[in-house]
Amino acid sequence: MKLKHLVPMLNVSNIEKSLEFYNKALSFELISPKESVSEWRWATIKSGDIELMLAECESAPELAKNTDPHKQTNWPAIYYFYPDDVAYLYKHVRQCGYETTPLETTFYGMTEFSLQDPDGHMLSFGEDLELKNK
Repeated sequence: MKLKHLVPMLNVSNIEKSLEFYNKALSFELISPKESVSEWRWATIKSGDIELMLAECESAPELAKNTDPHKQTNWPAIYYFYPDDVAYLYKHVRQCGYETTPLETTFYGMTEFSLQDPDGHMLSFGEDLELKNK
């Protein structure tokens, strides 16, 4: 048996607010029926090859919101994305008004930054410098 596909499901406190964030900041689009949002408070969204599910819950996770990700080390999960141009994405997210960590080049050869969604889920984005320069 082989696992073929992974679609993380994130618990959120307000699905409309989350849909707006993921669309505006990261160009995710709703691919599940609109009725799923209004009737079930659930959605599947997609950007490029990446899919996420969002599920509105009465008690959304107690995640550390607006803390410095560089100092916070006990995230229950970090969702790490590989955009085709991390510098462009960083600029776009900042222009949209979202707070991020600085865009940095790490000792392990990645250029990366992080931000939190409205519920505090940690989203990190990185591009391998070695692969980019080939």
